[in-house]
Amino acid sequence: MAKVLVVGAGISGLLAACFAADKGHDVKVLAYGQGALTVAGGIIDLYGYDEQGNLVTDPLQHIATLPKTHPYALMGAQRVEESLEAFKKLTASQGYHYYGDGHHQQRVPTAIGSFKPSCLIPQTIDGSAAFDRPKIVVVGFNLLKDYYPKLIAKNLHHFFGKLKEVTIEEITLQWPTGRGYRDVSALDLARDLETSVGQLNFINQLKGKVGPDCAVIIPPILGERPELSAAIQQKLEQELNTKLIEVSAIPPSVTGLRLDLLLHRACEQKHVTVIDKAQAIGFTGLKATAENLSGKRDPYGPVPGICKSLITGGYGREREYAADAFIIATGGVFGSGLVSSMGQMYEPIFDLRVPVPHEQKDWSHQYLFCGKPQPFASYGVAVNKHLQPIDPEDPDEHVIFHNVQFVGRSLRGYDFCFEKSGNGVAVTTAYHAVCELERNLKESADVMARAARY
Repeated sequence: MAKVLVVGAGISGLLAACFAADKGHDVKVLAYGQGALTVAGGIIDLYGYDEQGNLVTDPLQHIATLPKTHPYALMGAQRVEESLEAFKKLTASQGYHYYGDGHHQQRVPTAIGSFKPSCLIPQTIDGSAAFDRPKIVVVGFNLLKDYYPKLIAKNLHHFFGKLKEVTIEEITLQWPTGRGYRDVSALDLARDLETSVGQLNFINQLKGKVGPDCAVIIPPILGERPELSAAIQQKLEQELNTKLIEVSAIPPSVTGLRLDLLLHRACEQKHVTVIDKAQAIGFTGLKATAENLSGKRDPYGPVPGICKSLITGGYGREREYAADAFIIATGGVFGSGLVSSMGQMYEPIFDLRVPVPHEQKDWSHQYLFCGKPQPFASYGVAVNKHLQPIDPEDPDEHVIFHNVQFVGRSLRGYDFCFEKSGNGVAVTTAYHAVCELERNLKESADVMARAARY
C-alpha cells in the first residue's frame, strides 16, 4: 500500500482518489474550492467534433487519428474504453446509473434548445424521446432565473421544422418572492421536487396538458441527490403518462452537483481523506534536469526526479504533506492549475514551463467562435504515456518527476471546448493514472536505489 496524494477535488481528482483507494492505497485529497462540476453538466463527453467541426460518430474509433500528444492518443482506445466502464461501475454502485458507451453519441438537449453529442449520460438527460415522439412540450416556471422556455421552443422549432409540434407550458410556483427574497434557481426546484408537496404541485399543473405522445423538456430539477433522481422521474412520468427530459445544465448545475455529491460520498465510503482549503503552493524534492543529472550529485541531497512532499498554504500557515505518489488534478487556467501572463505560461506547484508563443496575439485566432480549435486551449503540461511530466523541448522527453502524474485539464494537446472532450479526458486520465501508479512507484524506487549507490 502506497501513500497517494491527489491535488484537486474536481471530477478528475475525486475519481483518481476513488480508483486509487480501490487499489488499496492510502489516499488523501488536497482541495481548494469547488471543481468545475458545479457549473458543468455532469455528462461525459468523450469526443464530439473533429478539427473541421464534423460530428464524430464513433469517438473510440476516432482516437487512432488523433495527434500523439492528445491525452487519448497517449492512453490508447482500449484504456479509454476501460475507464468509461470503470466510471459506469462506480456511479452505478452509488445508485446513479450512466448509460451509453464510447462507440456511440447520445443526443443531449441543452438550455438553449439545441442538441449536443455526449457518450455517457444519466437517464434523466436522455433526449432520444424528443426525436421519437411527435410533440415536444417545453415547461417553464414563473420564478425560475436564467431559464428561457421561449428560446428553447424557438430553437427546437427551427431544428425540427414541421416534423414536431412544439408548445410551452408554465408552472406557477406558490413561493414568496420579491424584495427580501433571493432569485429561484434550478437547485431550489430540485430540492422542492424531492418533497411530496413539490411533486404534487408539478403533477397537478401539467395533468391533462401532456401525454404519451409528448416529450417534456424541463430544467435539471429531478432531485438534488443522485440516488433519488431516477425514482422521482419514474414517479412523475407514471402520474403524467409522458416522458420527461432534463436539459444538460444551467448554473448552478444540478446535474453536475449530483455527480459531485456522488463522488464525495464515494470518497468517504472508501476512507479517502479530503482536506479542504489546502492550496498546494510548492513542493520538496528536486526536478530531474539535464544539469543535475549529468553533474556530481550531493549524496545527502534530494534525489533528482523524486517529489517528497507538497506544501500548502491556508488558514494563515503552511503545511507539508508527504506521500509516495502525487496525482495533480488542479485544472487549467480557469482552475488556477495553469498560470499565464504576457508571453508565458507555467504550472505553479512545480514551476513547470509551458511553451507558448511570445506574442500574445498568436495564442488565439482573431474570432473566438471561428469554427476551429483555438491555440491557447491546447496549452498545458507535457506528459508521457504514463502521465509523468516531461520536458516538452527535449527530444528524448526525459521525465522531470517519476512519482508525479498530471490528469484532466492541466494536460496539453486538446481543445476540450471545441472537441467536446472535457469530462471524457478527466475521467479517462484519472483512471489511467491509477492504472500506471504501480509501474511509476517501482520506477521511483529504482531511481532512489540507484541514487543511494553513488
